[in-house]
Amino acid sequence: MLEKSNTANEAISSEEFPQDKNSILNIPNREEEEKKILRALDIRIMPLFCVFYFVDFLDRANIGNATLAGIQDDLNLSPKQLSMAISAFYITYIIFEVPSNIILKRVNAVAWLSLIMLLWGIMTIVMAFAKDFTGLLVCRLLLGAAESGYVPGILYMMSKLYRPREFGIRLAFLLCMSSLSGIVSGPIAYGTSFMEGHSGLHGWQFLFIIEGAPTVILSVISYFYLFDDTQKAPWLTETQKKLHKHYTNAPDTETPTTLQNFFQACYDWKTLLFSIVYFLNATTLVSYQVFTPTIINEFGFPVLTSQLLSAPPNVMQTIMTLLGGYLTDKYSNKRGRLMGFGFFLAAIGYLLLIVLESRWGS
Repeated sequence: MLEKSNTANEAISSEEFPQDKNSILNIPNREEEEKKILRALDIRIMPLFCVFYFVDFLDRANIGNATLAGIQDDLNLSPKQLSMAISAFYITYIIFEVPSNIILKRVNAVAWLSLIMLLWGIMTIVMAFAKDFTGLLVCRLLLGAAESGYVPGILYMMSKLYRPREFGIRLAFLLCMSSLSGIVSGPIAYGTSFMEGHSGLHGWQFLFIIEGAPTVILSVISYFYLFDDTQKAPWLTETQKKLHKHYTNAPDTETPTTLQNFFQACYDWKTLLFSIVYFLNATTLVSYQVFTPTIINEFGFPVLTSQLLSAPPNVMQTIMTLLGGYLTDKYSNKRGRLMGFGFFLAAIGYLLLIVLESRWGS
């Protein structure tokens, strides 16, 4: 009888589904339907978000592995020029991040995110064929412009799919993709070092090609498998679509972005405070992701060993990210304490990098 009842619920058409709030709240097995929706989103959408976020960080941070693989010597870059090329990414990333997400709300979100993924994948591949400082600098600037709107766009789409109490652990899974990219990037760089000289290319060139090509392919997958809202998801019943719209409080139409609400958001004290916290976090995180191979190498390890040793710190980062997401959902209103504890651990780690002078900590 229970199986027949569930089957009947899933077969309800849009005409049969009651439109008023009270009727929605009285759906038979409403909690079970909500769980089905959540499972469907987790199975069909979250893996895509995670893979896309993974290649996002893989393509932006691989310059660190390329540095260790010899890009500085091959392109005759001075230390200052190399630093400028690395930093150039973040200049255009900052400039275009807000405009990109304003465009996201004005056009088809899926098409826009898929387009910028295609562009940054192409730029990663093109970067393999840079001949000098100017070419590398231009590629890094364009890469930053292309990637700028992607992460905020993904978070925006997730906010439309999940309720706040469902968000923490899923955001943790998404964010740990950045550390997983660090785990993978080191071994990939290690492997490409053995391709040095093949087809007249250096190992770091193969690194950019191997990491950029999957992004181009994934951009096509993104276009055909993502959607702007659950009302367009073919694998949800009409009942589930309307129920999801109800419990996420999704509006019938998007609020247009105007100068007035743009400045209201900018001057909101919560936005400013979150921005400061994120700025401090991103400064340490990005530095760690880009320069970990170089830092390890400075302790006297061989180049290939340094590439491999850049992976273990990211394993710990992945574990702590998932733990933080789990604890955030489990203990409400304790997020500030969790963040403070995480920053404290990071501060100790950076302090040790200053104090320690040998690879074994003496």
